[in-house]
Amino acid sequence: MSNLLRFIKLYHFLLLFVLIESLSIYMLFKNNDFHNYKLFMHSQENVSKINHCYKNIISYFRLKDVNEYLSDENAKLHSLLSKKSQNIDINYNNDYIYRSAQVINNSVYKRNNYLTINKGKFQGIQKGMGVITENGIVGIVYSVSENYSLVLSILHKKSAISVKLKKQRNSGFLKWNGFNYQEGQILDIPEHVGVKIGDTICSSGYGTIFPKDINIGSIISWGKDKKNGKYMLKVGFFEDLNALDFVYVVSSFQKKEISNLERKADE
Repeated sequence: MSNLLRFIKLYHFLLLFVLIESLSIYMLFKNNDFHNYKLFMHSQENVSKINHCYKNIISYFRLKDVNEYLSDENAKLHSLLSKKSQNIDINYNNDYIYRSAQVINNSVYKRNNYLTINKGKFQGIQKGMGVITENGIVGIVYSVSENYSLVLSILHKKSAISVKLKKQRNSGFLKWNGFNYQEGQILDIPEHVGVKIGDTICSSGYGTIFPKDINIGSIISWGKDKKNGKYMLKVGFFEDLNALDFVYVVSSFQKKEISNLERKADE
């Protein structure tokens, strides 16, 4: 009790000040509707900001699920259109299944680059299937596990994709020079073929890895090999291979039949 009295004696001016301020604030808001209204509106504004921030956070985490859903639906649409084309076009290169997948790892600055996708053997992915996007070719499935696949990127010294000039239809092989991930090169276009800057390069459709006429890039420069007279074309990719997210793994409906037929020719 003595300690309490001593405390009051020491701080009686401060305690009196706090008491008077408290009574003043109480009387102000009790008898003033304007201040009550301002306090209410200020509180509502803060609550609204907090609620808006919360909704933005929830929307961000849901965005990944929405993107994956849209990618799956787009893959289904590709497959349906491919099946429908059987009625109007007997070219087997138009008959492909499209499976969507997400890139979970990717490299572009090495001499030999790979990417990893989140679909594997359990989702129907097999070695040798093509990997594409809406804007071009990405690579070929190199190996698979139960739920993941490793893709040999077109930015790899072993990569050689059969391509053609979209206008002239002459074909060659697209390779990577090992320097710029935004560019490839074609070294075997005959000199009698007319080429010019801006010409589109697309997939040839030879074999059963990629559908034909997938736009890959355009010619940004060219020269001629003095030894054989063939063109040396530098191609700028349409796809930004350093910003891959969702891709499509493609497989031909007719691959097994065609492979068996061609194997007999080698016997």
